[in-house]
Amino acid sequence: MSEDSLNASNPETDNHHWFPFLRYTKECEAVGKEVSVNEWMRATGQLDAKIAHEESVVLAEKIAAEKEIAKEALKKKKEIEKEALEKEKELEKESKTNKSDQ
Repeated sequence: MSEDSLNASNPETDNHHWFPFLRYTKECEAVGKEVSVNEWMRATGQLDAKIAHEESVVLAEKIAAEKEIAKEALKKKKEIEKEALEKEKELEKESKTNKSDQ
């Protein structure tokens, strides 16, 4: 193999193979940060679909939780209305009983 073919790719500037990741590795080591392929792929936009999916899952969980809270609130409201109606009936019954006693 000729010396020219060995020097054809410059890892400091070329963007093929693993050269960009190797530069990322050097940057992380320089600042004392742990090297992560996932973080590098996220930073370079290679996991945009995965990130969008993760965000949609979180949003779906949030919406489901909000629906459950609303469902519980409606249930509680119906219980309160039922109790109020029962108390109203009791008061009417008592007032009829009091009127008949007089």
